[in-house]
Amino acid sequence: MSVTAKVKLGSKIQYPTTDHWGGFWTLNFMPDYDDGRNAEWANASPSLSLTMVVRDDVHHLFEQGQAYTLTFTPSED
Repeated sequence: MSVTAKVKLGSKIQYPTTDHWGGFWTLNFMPDYDDGRNAEWANASPSLSLTMVVRDDVHHLFEQGQAYTLTFTPSED
């Protein structure tokens, strides 16, 4: 069984470049409740918080305001 969560990228925060790794971005996602999304789990647990830190060379893969789908499936290990 799996559960999906629809999220939107709420903010992108850039951090300065470092000598070794280059720059970093913090991506903050929030639940997307448009059109009844997340109804499967939102009644029981209406909050979701997801923060992801990515390197400067991949932040462009995530657009602010864009909706994304997360799928949670039980781990087999």
